[in-house]
Amino acid sequence: MTKNQTRQTAGFIGVLLAVSSLLIPFQIMQHQRTNAAEVTKNAVQSTVSADYANKTTFFDSSRIHTVNLIISEKNWNDMTVHALEEKYVTCDAEIDGELIQNIAIRPKGNSSLTSIKNQGSTHFSFKIEFDHNDPSVTYYGLDKLSLNNLGQDPSCMKDFFAYHLMNDMGVAAPLSSYTVLQLNNQDFGLYLAVEAVEDSFCFRNYGEDYGQIYKPDSFSMDTLNTSAMLDYSEGSSLWVNEQIMTGVYYANASSGDRADILGTMLRSVFTPEQTAAAALKYISNDADDYQDLWNSSVFRLKDEDKTRLLQSIETLNHSENPLSVLDTDSLLRYFAVHNFVNNYDGYTSLFVHNFYLHEKDGILSMIPWDYNLAFGSFNYESAVLSVLGENSGFDAVPATGNAMNINKSMINYPIDTPVYSLNMEDRPLLNALLSDENTLKAYHEIFNELLTSCFENGRYDQLFTQTYNNIRSYVEQGLTFYTTDQFEKGAEAMQNYCHYRTESIRGQLDGTIPSTTEGQQKDFQKLVEPENLELSDLADFGALVPLLNNQVITDVLHIFLKEDFAYNTSGAVDAIHYYSNHPVKLIKCVPALMKIDVIRNIAIQKLLPILSILTGMIILLISLILLKKQHIRIKTGIYWNRKF
Repeated sequence: MTKNQTRQTAGFIGVLLAVSSLLIPFQIMQHQRTNAAEVTKNAVQSTVSADYANKTTFFDSSRIHTVNLIISEKNWNDMTVHALEEKYVTCDAEIDGELIQNIAIRPKGNSSLTSIKNQGSTHFSFKIEFDHNDPSVTYYGLDKLSLNNLGQDPSCMKDFFAYHLMNDMGVAAPLSSYTVLQLNNQDFGLYLAVEAVEDSFCFRNYGEDYGQIYKPDSFSMDTLNTSAMLDYSEGSSLWVNEQIMTGVYYANASSGDRADILGTMLRSVFTPEQTAAAALKYISNDADDYQDLWNSSVFRLKDEDKTRLLQSIETLNHSENPLSVLDTDSLLRYFAVHNFVNNYDGYTSLFVHNFYLHEKDGILSMIPWDYNLAFGSFNYESAVLSVLGENSGFDAVPATGNAMNINKSMINYPIDTPVYSLNMEDRPLLNALLSDENTLKAYHEIFNELLTSCFENGRYDQLFTQTYNNIRSYVEQGLTFYTTDQFEKGAEAMQNYCHYRTESIRGQLDGTIPSTTEGQQKDFQKLVEPENLELSDLADFGALVPLLNNQVITDVLHIFLKEDFAYNTSGAVDAIHYYSNHPVKLIKCVPALMKIDVIRNIAIQKLLPILSILTGMIILLISLILLKKQHIRIKTGIYWNRKF
């Protein structure tokens, strides 16, 4: 191996590790999903109501609230020791000073649970079920509440702003507010309290007969062609990634091209066919082909529910009037906000998740969820810098020719073709809306309303300033994941994003900036040039390394290669952990990684290029984390700097 090859290989390893930190959050697992029929009600309990929305001030965004858990040491220890089991324990809670007794709480978050657990910390996200022990107990009609620990978001504001924009634009979206979580009167952490999308939410938004709710997860690892992932041929996953890393892929890119490194890498491994059911594409008239939907039902699923949804999907895909099964106004409002904040970790991305699908009488709409990777922060560069650190001095971003960088790309993302590494036809619900002349016009009118009522009049600048001032002192006190400097950089990036995005969309609506991918490629001179914007300041994916251990790596090698002999994986573990702490000395990881028997054996037996072999193994390690959880929804979290 030449010196240049070694450096190239080392860089590739580092980059793919960074990419894997973006892969972890994807909701691809199914087998261990909670059976909704066992834990949710089929009809509204008499105690569930919408009173909490108007009889309390808990979701008042102008101030910080307090949730004080009154919990025994035994129950707390029992819950945190068994955190990965998401075990409920009983406690009481004082919400803004008002006592609610005999409720239940559990950790939530899956991969973030693992990360935090491995750190010996207890600062998980939590779910409070007021009615878990007694169906008559609610908080003014609210049955369940999520407490999100603000992971992956140095600004601590992405989810908060996305939900508020959705609500302001008339979308059925969760209510949210900041709260200090206390344990027996001691400050524990700053959290975002979010109304859970269950009975009380549905009653508040849709009335007593609220229909059915689904939360699709897009991928099943069973559908992956794992043998193809090891194949080295033109067009294969290994070949595409090698082309990207060696600078060949974007060598002839023009200034109108997008250097979509992350999307290109992911698209080489995953296909739109794997997301067909969650994307609401018609597969067949066999209900068994839509398990991604049935497994995600929030309420008890009946045969007639399946029949209605299948009929709606067929109409959406094959009817001359697909809009007849869509709540067009609600969906246009949803997508206007969704596409303003550029959440390419949702329906408009390769991974179809992070939304709820509402169906009532065959009419479909969407409910927003999980926007901590929004505002353009779901990108390759953010992942790289999360792992390397901005001051590492190691540049792991491959050459992209003249293609526009991620900051310019996200600011100018076209509102009329707002899909990430996809064709519009791959997302039939969105395509039906934007391919119709009348609904496209209505969509533009709603976008105009969004800009004028929220941004161009300064209203969200005021909300930003208020929110920043409200939470900054809690960041300074160490009640979030982030230092004050990280928070300030994230907040600045978010505010700059909103200003530049508003400018670009105004131009797209006025016709001075193209509003389609094709148009922007031709007239790239008209695009907004953002200055002093680093979207990498808006994301953090640092929970990757502790999830990779000997057992995990060994498991994935066995799963993919199906060999009987034992693997020596200590080299991979040592390499990954050494790299995470010494990014500038990444070259030392290569000899350690080569200690893995299977890498050396494949290199000898198949005589593939060493770079491609190492690439394949890292892709396997990436997939490993997904497989290890056996159909659990995984979300990356960052570690808390202090322990309870």
